[in-house]
Amino acid sequence: MQSPRQGRAFIRGKGITDGIWYTLCVLLVLLGIIIRQPLLVVVGVLLLLIIITTDIWSHYCLIDLRYQRKFSQKRVLFGEDVTMSITVENGKILPLPWLEVEDLLPRSLPLKEQELRSAPLSNLAMLECLFSPRWYERVTRNYTVRCIQRGIHTFGPTKLHSGDAFGFITQDQELNNHQYLLVYPLVVPLDSFGLPARHPFGDYRAPRRLLEDPSRIIGVRDYRYGDSMRRVHWKATARSMQMQSKVYDATTTFTLELFLNIDTRADAYYAIHPELQELAICVAASLTNWALDNSYAVGLYANTIMNMPDEELAIGRRYIEPQKSEVEPEAELAQQLNRRRIRLPASSSEEQRKNVMEMLARVQGYFGAPIEEVLQAESSRLPNGATVVLITSTLGDRMLDRLVQLRRRGHAISVLFINDTPPPQRVAGISIHHVGGEELWQRLLAPYTETATPNADELSGDARPIRAEQSLSL
Repeated sequence: MQSPRQGRAFIRGKGITDGIWYTLCVLLVLLGIIIRQPLLVVVGVLLLLIIITTDIWSHYCLIDLRYQRKFSQKRVLFGEDVTMSITVENGKILPLPWLEVEDLLPRSLPLKEQELRSAPLSNLAMLECLFSPRWYERVTRNYTVRCIQRGIHTFGPTKLHSGDAFGFITQDQELNNHQYLLVYPLVVPLDSFGLPARHPFGDYRAPRRLLEDPSRIIGVRDYRYGDSMRRVHWKATARSMQMQSKVYDATTTFTLELFLNIDTRADAYYAIHPELQELAICVAASLTNWALDNSYAVGLYANTIMNMPDEELAIGRRYIEPQKSEVEPEAELAQQLNRRRIRLPASSSEEQRKNVMEMLARVQGYFGAPIEEVLQAESSRLPNGATVVLITSTLGDRMLDRLVQLRRRGHAISVLFINDTPPPQRVAGISIHHVGGEELWQRLLAPYTETATPNADELSGDARPIRAEQSLSL
C-alpha cells in the first residue's frame, strides 16, 4: 500500500487561513467585548473555530492516508475478467469529510458496469471515485476489468484530492504507482482460419528427426564401445554376465518455425491497420497452441521488438545518473534493444508456450525491420527439415526470393496471408493460404464486445474461441 508521502503534494489555490484571518477574528472578538456586543463576540469566535478547523483539516488530510490498487492476477487470457481492488485507508484519528480519487486506466480495458471519463487524444481513461473515510477506517471497492485487448497495459498514476469540510482549501496528491497487466493474445481453433485442424500444412515431406526417449525402454542389446554408462542395464548385465545396454524407443519430432511480419507501412490515410496486426498475432498464437498440443517444437521470430514498459529502458541514463553508469550509454541501449528482440529458438517444452504467448502479447508495431532481413539472418540456424510458416499481410518479390531459398535448403514453406484481398501471386513449391482480413478479426472479436451478442449457432462455427480450461494452460 502506497502512502501519499511517497508522491508529490501541493496546495491548489490560495488558502484562507493566512495570519490576517486570525488577526481579524481576534480583533472582532475584542471589538465585541469593548463595545459590549455579544453577537460580535459569538461571530468572531465561530469564525475563529471555522478557520482553525479548516487549517487542521487542510494540513493533516493527506497524512497517514494510504492508497492501494490490487489485481486478482497480473497475467490474463484474452476475454477473461480480472478483479481490481481499490483500497483507501485513513490511519489517523482525523476523519475525512471527502476524498476524491482519480486513477488513470487503459481505455482498451473497460470496467463492467462502470463509466469512465475518456481523456481526449489519448488511449487512457479516468476512474473517478469519491470516499469519506472515518477515523482509522479502511474502505475497499472492487471493479471488474474486461480483458478484451492484447498487450501490456499500464495503470496509473493516481491523483488524490481532499481538504476541509467547507471546501475552502484543497490539497492534491499524485502517486507514482504504475502497475501493469499482461493480456495474452486470442487463441482460436485452426478451422477458424480455414486451415485443416489435423494437417494444416498438408503432408509432411520434410525429413524427420529421430530421437530416443530415455523414459521408454523397449529392450536390451550387447554393450558397444562408446555407450554411456547411463545406458548400461545393470540387472541384465548381472544375469547374462556380459555388459548389456538399454534400447530406447525412437520418437519423431517435427519443428515449426513461425515468422511474424509486422507491417508498419502507412496506408492512404497515414495509419496502420491494427485489425490486420491483431489477426496476424492471433494466428501465430493459435498455431503455437495447436503445434505444442501435437508435440511439435515451435520457434518464433518477428521483425519488431517487445513493448516492456514494466522494465527500465536505459535511454538517457547518462543524463540522469552519470555517476552510476559504468557502461557506455550506446552499448547499454543496444543490449536493452537486443533483449527486446523477438527471437525464440524452437522447443517443445510447456515453458515454450508461456514464452511465445508472452512475446506475442508484447508485440508492438514499431521499430520494424524488413522481414526479409530476419529470414536471411535465421536461415542458417534453422533445424534441418523444419517447416517454415510466414504470417504476413504483404508479399513482395524479395520476400518470395527468401522463401524460395529456404525451400531449396529442404524446408517446407507455408505462407498465411492476412489481408482483405487474396494474395497477389503464387509460387511453385510454396503453399500460400489466404486467412482473411478485418472482417474475420471482427467476427472473432464479436463474442467479447458489449454490442455483439452472438447466439449459439454463430459461435458453433469458426468464431468459437478456445478457453483456458480447454487448451491454453499458462
